[in-house]
Amino acid sequence: MAWVNYHRLAMRLPYKKIIQLIEDTFGEQVGASTIHHMFMTLSDFYIDTEQMLLKRILNSPFVHMDETTINIRGSSQYVWVITDGTHVVFKLTENREPTIVHEWLKGYSGVLCSDFFGGYDSAPCLQQKCWAHLIRDLNENLRKSPFDTEYENFVCAVGELITPILQAVEKYGLKSRHLRKFRLNVDSFYEKAISNSVYKSETTQTFQKRFIKYREKLFVFLDIDGIPWNNNAAERAIRHLAVQRKISGSFGKESTPHYLRLLSVTQTCRFHNKSLLQFLLSGKKDIDMFRGRKGLIGWRIH
Repeated sequence: MAWVNYHRLAMRLPYKKIIQLIEDTFGEQVGASTIHHMFMTLSDFYIDTEQMLLKRILNSPFVHMDETTINIRGSSQYVWVITDGTHVVFKLTENREPTIVHEWLKGYSGVLCSDFFGGYDSAPCLQQKCWAHLIRDLNENLRKSPFDTEYENFVCAVGELITPILQAVEKYGLKSRHLRKFRLNVDSFYEKAISNSVYKSETTQTFQKRFIKYREKLFVFLDIDGIPWNNNAAERAIRHLAVQRKISGSFGKESTPHYLRLLSVTQTCRFHNKSLLQFLLSGKKDIDMFRGRKGLIGWRIH
């Protein structure tokens, strides 16, 4: 059962390929229903693990969240991921309503790191918006508007603000005693480029509004130790699903929640750099306590 699910999860093999591999390797013939039963049985075994992972994530001083669409037999649904950079949990919802965000974060006292999807804005906790997304959006619009001098100057002003901050992060880490001093730069930037400026360019106006709206959510990492300035952990966690989506095309309605539970186990093992196959074979449920072999080359291959 562990071997079958390892090839389904880590190697992304479809049932037909696993059936062929079993016959070629072991000389045994099994049907798709047997493989499916193994998959569902193992998922049920890790229900407690899923709850354990979520509890540990919500005990972290910060969490990352992201979401993506998948095809459930012709219908678009959403998969949400929550992670602290070490543990990962996925959840399927029929729509993009942020109900799951409020469900997960009810009573949470840490910081939510996310992109600029409006569904996260009402989360009942401190928030740090992803600068990687913001920088990417600024650069993409700069390429689309090569003759917009006003917008170019605006992007340069943002660069002059954020570049020294990220250089300090690279040198000192996410330590507020080294980052808090940049609050004066932030205030100066808002005074010169945001609050007291009138722009003609529609693109510049759009980003001016974004900076106004998210002022209190862009610079939390300057004041609190250890808060990431990006949402890269969530994107890393969800990348495996994005690849599987390209391979599979669509997912089954019944099996997808089970797949996501096992994917939570898979990605948590990946983030711990522990062997998924060894963990599945161990029969244990606590990935943190599992002393598997580390330094695996395979987990570094995306």
